[in-house]
Amino acid sequence: MSLRRDPKSRRSWLLAAALTALCLSILRALYLEKIGGEYTSCHGCFMVPALGRDAWLLCAMFAVLAFAAASPWRWPARIARVVAAFGILAQATDLVLLRLFNQRFYIADLLRFSGDAAAGWSVARAQFFSINGIGYAAAAAIVLIVLAGLIVGGHGSPKRSRTLFVLAAISALFAFTSQRMPLRYVHEEYVGNVMEVNLPPGRAREFSPDYAQKQLRLDETVPQTCDAGSRSGRNIVIVITESLSAYQSALLGGPRDWLPRLDAIARENHYFTHFYANGFTTDGGEIAILTGRSPLIPPGHDWYSLKAFGAGTDTLPGIAGRAGYEAAHFTTESLSFLDQGTWLREFGFDHVEGSENQYYAKLPRGQFGAAEDAALFGRFEQWLEQRRDPRPFLAVLLTVSGHPPFVNPRTSRIDPPGTFHYVDDQLADFHDALAKRGFFDNGILLITGDHHSMTPIEREEYAKFGERSFARIPLIVAGAVDMPKVVDAPFQQSDFPASLAHIMGVDYCRTPFSGIFLDPKPQPPRYVVQARGDDRNRVDVYYDDRVASYMQNGDASGWAGAPPPQADMVAAWINSQRMRNGATPGKP
Repeated sequence: MSLRRDPKSRRSWLLAAALTALCLSILRALYLEKIGGEYTSCHGCFMVPALGRDAWLLCAMFAVLAFAAASPWRWPARIARVVAAFGILAQATDLVLLRLFNQRFYIADLLRFSGDAAAGWSVARAQFFSINGIGYAAAAAIVLIVLAGLIVGGHGSPKRSRTLFVLAAISALFAFTSQRMPLRYVHEEYVGNVMEVNLPPGRAREFSPDYAQKQLRLDETVPQTCDAGSRSGRNIVIVITESLSAYQSALLGGPRDWLPRLDAIARENHYFTHFYANGFTTDGGEIAILTGRSPLIPPGHDWYSLKAFGAGTDTLPGIAGRAGYEAAHFTTESLSFLDQGTWLREFGFDHVEGSENQYYAKLPRGQFGAAEDAALFGRFEQWLEQRRDPRPFLAVLLTVSGHPPFVNPRTSRIDPPGTFHYVDDQLADFHDALAKRGFFDNGILLITGDHHSMTPIEREEYAKFGERSFARIPLIVAGAVDMPKVVDAPFQQSDFPASLAHIMGVDYCRTPFSGIFLDPKPQPPRYVVQARGDDRNRVDVYYDDRVASYMQNGDASGWAGAPPPQADMVAAWINSQRMRNGATPGKP
């Protein structure tokens, strides 16, 4: 039957298009539930929020199709059909990219990589020529037929229009209702519909030269406090633990009791009730801890580069060098990931090693080619045994076993509670091994997380801690240090350099954005800064018991809601940090 001969057939394409859009939305939600549930082990968390966010898009598309059905004018109706067709095509493309690459359909990425179609096809080819390829081809054929019928179809009818308007109303009602089940998740852009995730990101807008200079001048007025501390000669070990979060600790008021041994160590030593990550990724956590800088995305960029965080006298390796310490970095993951090996070596560490070390040669590997945490701690103990350098040392250990999807090394099964009980045991065993060798007579162990676990925020946690839930991580200090048993004041990862310089006896200047916690009277920062992962245009500033949100939007950047004290100075500091994070070391 020809698409042009039967008016009833032509009208039916409007409903076929609406049904196609709905099916694509449901398929996306099902797929997100599958991959999101497996990645975060939060089953049932993604389906309704994804459908709810798509419901706004479906409401608009159904309304456009209803207009096309009701309009007595040919060309406005045809334009409405074309608009709806592009919406369905975007949905279909988004779903295909999710299934093939686990990536969203971003128009900017499409333009960026369009010149390298061969590379993309090399990844997708295997799936298209597999048994699944038949399903892909059939689905693509159906979508293309519906789109062709929609575009060439003739006039609609009042009956079709009423049906489509009802569908639009139902979609709007569902969208409103689903807002009562919010998904607070660090990668929330996966849930958003394809149109909203392609809205121009404010953080990608560059500053005008005049605005940039004004911000830099205002940043120069930020007060500084400098001190030389006192040289202790203590050996220092920092363990940055993958996904270690406050919600896993009953001691820190979390809804889970997955870290009982670590909680016991905290009670016996020193711990922080309000310690925060500055970012939401592992590299962001390392940047903050190693450099004292916030991992903020620079203006005009999609992301920051590790190269922008180069060597300096106020980084942890720089401080260690000035204090006469050896600086070492250990991990079991591959150092080729994000070219971390090159960065760490150029950054100033005297000793850097990862998964390529012979110690791990015959061991099973997990995420990022990493051996389990027990092997990392075993290798470090071996290094201590073999070490002959008379200098004190600063060692940073980065673990991997706690990374999603939380595969328990003991069982090789996805098991979040079991995984973090394993992590808990390894950290406690490592603490006990150091104690046995007398390390704490002249050494300090600091255990913290790299970021809040990349999982949806639990209701109990959000009810207690609100927006700060996205950044709450533990910090435990054990060993030869004079400080309170419990520190209730707020501190953050970027306070590490100032705090370590303080006990190494090295000059260090800090601002209201940095504190010192290794002291009998800890000096908290005036402001804690957190780069949000669920809305990457947003930077949260914690002060007193409040949270202020700064929205990055080029020269139009500003506060959403109540600003913090000295708001202009705080904004200038954030903007200056962003500009600094986009600069190449060694260049003006």
